[in-house]
Amino acid sequence: MWGVCTRTVAKVRMMRPCGLVKSCHLVKPVSATLVAGRHLTQQEGLPSLSVPPLQQTCERYLIALEPIMEVDELKRAKQLVEEFQKPGGIGERLQRGLERKARNTENWSSDRLVGEYLKNRKPLVVHSNVGTFLPPTSQAVRDKWGQMRSAAKVIASVLDLKSMIDNDTLPVEYMRGMPLCMKPYHQMLSSCRIPGLEKDSLVYYAKSSSPPKHITVVHNSEIIVGEDGTCGINCVHTITDGTIQMALVDYFAAHMKKSEIMQSPMVPLPMPQKLHFNITPEIKKDIEETKHSMDILAQDLDLRVKVFDHFGKNVIKALKMSPDAFIQMAIQLAYYRMYQRCSSVFEAASLRMFRMGRTEGIRATSSASAAFVKAFDDPRKQNTEKVDLLEKAVKVHTSLSYMAVIGQGIDEHLEGLKTQAIEEKIPMPDFFTDISYTKAFDYDLSTSQVPSRNGCLPVTCVDKPNGYDLSYTFMNDRINFVATAIKSCKETNAAHLIQALEDTLLDMRTLLEQTPRV
Repeated sequence: MWGVCTRTVAKVRMMRPCGLVKSCHLVKPVSATLVAGRHLTQQEGLPSLSVPPLQQTCERYLIALEPIMEVDELKRAKQLVEEFQKPGGIGERLQRGLERKARNTENWSSDRLVGEYLKNRKPLVVHSNVGTFLPPTSQAVRDKWGQMRSAAKVIASVLDLKSMIDNDTLPVEYMRGMPLCMKPYHQMLSSCRIPGLEKDSLVYYAKSSSPPKHITVVHNSEIIVGEDGTCGINCVHTITDGTIQMALVDYFAAHMKKSEIMQSPMVPLPMPQKLHFNITPEIKKDIEETKHSMDILAQDLDLRVKVFDHFGKNVIKALKMSPDAFIQMAIQLAYYRMYQRCSSVFEAASLRMFRMGRTEGIRATSSASAAFVKAFDDPRKQNTEKVDLLEKAVKVHTSLSYMAVIGQGIDEHLEGLKTQAIEEKIPMPDFFTDISYTKAFDYDLSTSQVPSRNGCLPVTCVDKPNGYDLSYTFMNDRINFVATAIKSCKETNAAHLIQALEDTLLDMRTLLEQTPRV
């Protein structure tokens, strides 16, 4: 998660609609802090997300293509970009339409993203949802009663948090002195999806309202408690993102720890009563078919968890490196060692400094990172040169991250322009239909740093069959990794990626410790 100072926010507000944006300084990833107070009081004061300048996005798009495109593909992409952004052309028309939308909606990017999630027809579980493991509790679970006690603790923590949200007493999160958007917490526990329609709906419910009758709803969170007490939560990604979901699960974990030392209520509670459902033969058949489909999906998921305990963020900081940028370079080096080619890496950045902000993409692969990974194992390169390339790659990544977090990324802008063409019923420009644009968004790795105060583990799945998803959480003395891939794909192997990543982290640390630096 990234933070910016007040000066940066002021700069975003005063940003001109044209010309390039130059960063006044770089920021480092920091964890959000909690401040007691009403969580929606700062909402109206948050800045709106503006639309980046068209010329800036087009220029940065071409720069991002350089390390992942062939020469002929890049040449074709440059021609299409020039045609797209020429004065009075289709690009300027779509830009005006998107800017108009930004003035008339709470957040143009978030609205588009919700629509994309709702239109996706793949199963939510595995393909879209985010799973999170809670750390083991100190009390052993030996039977069904223990399982029910664990479930009761999680449910109690959910209700406690829901009460705080409903009463507007949730602590406000701040980052570098700036309040973050807290509305996603309200939406997470006050909305659901209605499936079965031509396009799924997303419905919000106030405290006193209820879902319409005779309509099946899919709520945003599902609590899962195993027979051994293992707890996890499966969350719908449509309305909120991994950092929010992790914060919720962190709260549950902390609440459950407190409940372990609390005394039992003095008043005896009634025995739980089993709920009986009227399940027709048709419904039972649908349940069995769905269960079978879910089993197939689950069995094809290649999931690996690695607690890298050799060092954590403290050591990386002591090496004078940004922990997040250091990890991103290690990921790209691990992939290069496995496949002997540079990977296209997506990293999620939070936009919660803006009202209703969701995420923006950081295109972590750059010409600088490509130069570093190609040189690292080259015996002809001196260690001093390798360190110099690493430092340059880290600097570029930090700059890319900065641009994304202040709302000047390129992914959301480009996809917003593409959506604008559809909404205005304009023939889709060649820029968006060319193979270069498809390849630009065809990421080999989808990555995200998800902070956790209690050691919870996030799990997401890959967007494409031959890709990887990698989540990581920094601790002072270790780093938790969760990698996923598809078992039926012979090109990928999550265990091999995790092992390669462990090796690269150790090798990069050794390089920095053994090489004199200015």
